[in-house]
Amino acid sequence: MIGVYDLPQYLHIFTKCSLFFAILFNTFLVYLILTKSPRQLGVYKYLMVFISIFEILYSLLEVTLTPIHYSYRSSVVVLITTSDKLFSRDILLTLNSFYWGFFGSSLAIFAIHFVYRYLVISGNALLQTFQSWKLILWLMIPLVIGFIWSLTGIFLCGPTEEFTEFMRNDVWEVFHENIEEFEYLGALMYEKSWATKNMIIYWSPIAGMTIMSLTVLASFLVIVICGYKCYLRIKLLLKNGGTSSARSQVLQTQLFNALAIQTLIPILLLHTPVVLKFSFAIFDAGLGAYCFAMSITIALYPAIDPLPNFFIISPYRKAALGCFKLRKRQIQTVDQNHMRRMPIRIVRTV
Repeated sequence: MIGVYDLPQYLHIFTKCSLFFAILFNTFLVYLILTKSPRQLGVYKYLMVFISIFEILYSLLEVTLTPIHYSYRSSVVVLITTSDKLFSRDILLTLNSFYWGFFGSSLAIFAIHFVYRYLVISGNALLQTFQSWKLILWLMIPLVIGFIWSLTGIFLCGPTEEFTEFMRNDVWEVFHENIEEFEYLGALMYEKSWATKNMIIYWSPIAGMTIMSLTVLASFLVIVICGYKCYLRIKLLLKNGGTSSARSQVLQTQLFNALAIQTLIPILLLHTPVVLKFSFAIFDAGLGAYCFAMSITIALYPAIDPLPNFFIISPYRKAALGCFKLRKRQIQTVDQNHMRRMPIRIVRTV
């Protein structure tokens, strides 16, 4: 029977599989974006390429670290095993902070994605900022948010003696390992003494949790508000016909549908798990080993996120199906040629 302490080993295998599909799907998507995109897509294709490259790098970092999300009572933590890594503990701690940064950047990327779709559909004057060198400023936002998350991890949620001792017994019970076998970043918000009823509050981790929670909330609100406004504009556009061509209207609808499904992916795989993890820890009821599910969903997201583009956006769907049909015809041709070359043997029966 598989014990909880065996799960990190299986998590590493899972992240490798996820990396394979993340590279496969995102690389193929970049190819389709650069070669099969309709003219109406405009600069949006560069934003899509940026996201695909980001997700490949995110998945590579996942495999390098195999981060274990965990929560015990009033704490949340990301653990990195050290015994199976080639890097020193200092480098692993830095890479863990980069991992936090990638998570924060992903939240900003999805928000910008929705802002752009709304500006296109509404014809807002701010759309011009995406058509010039100012696009770089938009792409800098996820990088800045990621940098803030990395600094938050290192300076506000770094390892402390109090946190290490707080986690020691529970880590041994769950992983059958000493806490020293891990490098970690996390937030111990407070400690309760059940005997004296006293409470020790740790303000630096609380400040870090506040920064991260506000980022999650801001990303979610931007997605919901812009998404709803996009829905209303597209509904009105299709109803009245508008001044744009029928092809452009269909493309905008397809892009929005793809974006809507792509938004469900991060909300289900990223936003919801982190909100649950934070919420239970605030009430001194950490989810414990259940947080392994969060480790899996976060590792899964870079591999799943590009899929809606293949199925919903018509030019990409046709190109993808064309590749599969071509491959099928090539296999059939090879089989037919092989059959023609085979000698025919006549077996006589007496």
